[in-house]
Amino acid sequence: MSPEILSMIGGGLMGFVFRFIAAQQEAQTKALEMSMQLQEAADASADRAGARTGSWVRRVLSLTVLFALILGPFILGLVGLPTYVEREQAPWDIFGIFTGGWEAVNGYLILPEVRSAMLAVVAFYLGSSQVGKK
Repeated sequence: MSPEILSMIGGGLMGFVFRFIAAQQEAQTKALEMSMQLQEAADASADRAGARTGSWVRRVLSLTVLFALILGPFILGLVGLPTYVEREQAPWDIFGIFTGGWEAVNGYLILPEVRSAMLAVVAFYLGSSQVGKK
């Protein structure tokens, strides 16, 4: 091969490599700019959400769960009023006409729902307390 052809092939390959590197760098720059724009939009949305007052709604909701699932049955147990729970119905009784019904329970009743709801409320407040205020 002549030196001119080798020079042309080498120059073409080097031009391709450098152009490829420049295109990759340009793509990375565009991706970084888009990522920064998305982050700015997310920050602006978070700032707007933080400006809204929602803490009282969360507190009222938590207090309602606390009362309905814990304090209400506890007070009913202290006063002497029964708490009613649903009885299991037989598998053959599809509409619950012949079996099932309600049964009065005296005292304080702890159901799995009570435990789950209280764990959710406690986890929410412990999780939100980990985020520092600016």
